Amino acid sequence: MTQGEMRQERSRGKGNRSAQLFALAGIVGPIFFVLMFTIDGWLSPDYSPLRQTVSSLGATEPNAWIQNSNFVVFGLLLLAFAVGFSRQMRAVLSREALRTSTLLLVLTGAGLVNDGFFTQDSVTTLHGLLHALGFLVIFASLIVALFLIGRQLSPIAAWRGYGWYSTITGLVTLGLLIISAFLADPLQLAGLFQRILAVEAFAWYVVMGGRLFALARAQTGPH
Repeated sequence: MTQGEMRQERSRGKGNRSAQLFALAGIVGPIFFVLMFTIDGWLSPDYSPLRQTVSSLGATEPNAWIQNSNFVVFGLLLLAFAVGFSRQMRAVLSREALRTSTLLLVLTGAGLVNDGFFTQDSVTTLHGLLHALGFLVIFASLIVALFLIGRQLSPIAAWRGYGWYSTITGLVTLGLLIISAFLADPLQLAGLFQRILAVEAFAWYVVMGGRLFALARAQTGPH
């Protein structure tokens, strides 16, 4: 093997390792997020996970910093995943679809970071309005991204299952948002609806991250 080939091999190996890290961000992020808001709820004796939203933890002292930090860390991990997604899906998605879906995934992560800095103290305050805007950006961007990615992947044999999963996740997420908008407050189950929504929607990152991690790991073997 020539020196040039050795340099290419090392460069390829570094690229595959970084791809694995970006994919891991998508796997670890949702699990960490759910674990942390669950623990934070346990630490707040007057908090009801059935009636109160996850965001309300960020406005509940003395542990508000836990959930607000959780939003920021989770958002940053999803931003890292978006970078890896953009790199690894170049040969799979069309250029326009890749750019658009990556931008939407970036907006999802940015919305979470936003909600870590602007808490849900009241919808009548600037912080509360910005937090609500962040929530809208998170799920609106993710739903559109899921439909776009699903449409692109479904015709490809090797990705067909992931394509259908993306589309179904988008539909279920949209349905849960609509149902919760009408039923969560009357039933006093806003916390339950939001937790179902979060687990269902963000599980997509775990599934897709696992797929991208496996592909990157397979490419680290000898050539």
